[in-house]
Amino acid sequence: MESLYTKYRPQTFEQVVGQTHVVETLKRAVLEGRTSHAYLFCGPRGTGKTTMARILAKALMCEQGPAALPDGSCEQCRLIAAGEHPDVIELDAASRTGVDNVREEIISRVNYAPALGRCKVYIIDEVHMLTTQAFNALLKTLEEPPEHVVFIMCTTDPQKILATILSRVQRFDFHAIGNDEMQAHLAYVCGQEGFGYDEAALELVVRHARGGMRDALTTLEQLSVFGAGQITLPVASDFLGEVSGSLLGQISRALARRDVPTLFTEVATLVDAGRDLLQLTRELSAHLRDVYVVSVVPSSDDVVAARGAELDALRAEAAAFGSPDRLARALAVLGDASSEMRTATNQRLVLEVAFTRLARPETDLTLDSLAERVADLERQVAILSAPGAPRQALASTGEKNLKAVGAPTPEPAPAPAAPSAPAPAPTPEPQAARPAAQAAPAPAPTPEPTSAPKPKPVPAPSAPAAAGLSNGNLQRTWKQVVDRLVAQAPAKGSLLLSSTAVSDDGERLTVSLPKGSHFAARMLERTDVRETVEPAVAAAFGPRQVIYVESSLANQAISRSERPTTAPAPAPAPAPAPKPAPAPK
Repeated sequence: MESLYTKYRPQTFEQVVGQTHVVETLKRAVLEGRTSHAYLFCGPRGTGKTTMARILAKALMCEQGPAALPDGSCEQCRLIAAGEHPDVIELDAASRTGVDNVREEIISRVNYAPALGRCKVYIIDEVHMLTTQAFNALLKTLEEPPEHVVFIMCTTDPQKILATILSRVQRFDFHAIGNDEMQAHLAYVCGQEGFGYDEAALELVVRHARGGMRDALTTLEQLSVFGAGQITLPVASDFLGEVSGSLLGQISRALARRDVPTLFTEVATLVDAGRDLLQLTRELSAHLRDVYVVSVVPSSDDVVAARGAELDALRAEAAAFGSPDRLARALAVLGDASSEMRTATNQRLVLEVAFTRLARPETDLTLDSLAERVADLERQVAILSAPGAPRQALASTGEKNLKAVGAPTPEPAPAPAAPSAPAPAPTPEPQAARPAAQAAPAPAPTPEPTSAPKPKPVPAPSAPAAAGLSNGNLQRTWKQVVDRLVAQAPAKGSLLLSSTAVSDDGERLTVSLPKGSHFAARMLERTDVRETVEPAVAAAFGPRQVIYVESSLANQAISRSERPTTAPAPAPAPAPAPKPAPAPK
């Protein structure tokens, strides 16, 4: 039985799928009689290089020529199509790499006149496999060939060909065949063969072929046998090991949350199901590419194929990642992992290490991970240095966090505040007052207890937050709000999946977003998002002004910045230490 890719091999220029730039150039050269003596066809496998070489040989040999395009009906064209023409010599350089092969099969016979056609055509496939000595032996013949000889060389790796050879040929670069053109051709083949098919299944086959028509036709033939003549999406997904879009979304969101256990669980599930982890890595890279595009280009309708709810899901994932730079690093890490997995003995380990590097950048000492961490710090500094409501909200949160840590930390601050009150009184004689206070420790405690209880009740009334919720209830209530929003409006609720409620004073509810969540912050400020979020917050907390801040680490930084405001009093304390010495004198 003849394979589909040989049965439907193009026989004329008009039947070639794609490669318009090559077809039009060669057609015009044939019609105008301006063909060259040597050609080099470069490109990925399965894109039609050898097929185009045979069609060009037909155009040079066709009985309707010389200035006419072949139609495949004459004797010369039929012999070339069957591979039986004596003047069209096809050589496989992969099996004839040495200089002796070149001398025996080309150099020693090239001067003989053609036996049947107008010229002799040498088609050398995989020409990059020739040795340097073989190239050098061919060089003189290629530079000054006989008038009746044409060389057509095909290769997938032109970088390995000597520059002296490249300068003596006309080079044509074959591109990967476009998805639309390939899908249309597959539909035509299915119609000719009587196969039933789904457009989604053909789209999946085209995506797996990666621009190679031969691979697409081979897969189509396998699916037709596997599905008993019906090429459906479930059959194609099962046969090709396709990972569902929902699973890719789960892995993407787990990467955004830095959830290593979930990532490892998904990998284990796929391994148990017998899925190809290399294929998973490629599809995840393609999915993250769409997320990256959505993150960088807000109106990305023309750039990604997703629409409707799928596009909203991509935007939600972009918001969860926060920074496009983080997505760019994820794509780079997955690309390196994909290259390493091709030769790795343990693909699972390579993928798990890549996931760990993405979820825990502090364990990765590469420049990219360090740059990501520095960028996070810079964003935090920018938040702290920008005046406004978010900073005040962070400051109030920092105070509450200090109180929540424990009472001893704020207590020492009011103690040195007591000496600051008598400081204006002893201005005329500060030295005498201080030694007296130090020389007589017994009377000193009597005024201190009177001044100490005064500052202690001062921080206590700062609990107007009693109208709000305590820390435990605050977190539970906020989680309920987020879960309700995700259930009602997944695209908008997912913006808050990684958020944390840090404070509630009865009027303002401060919500902390992960580091680098610029995109999420912008989305949450939109009117349509606020109209969805604020009613849910009001239902759980009551009327609140919701303030979004970036990173809980900013709270700690602000609390540290506030300590010097009460701590300058201890600074003069060490100064009096040397001054008691002159008092005893």
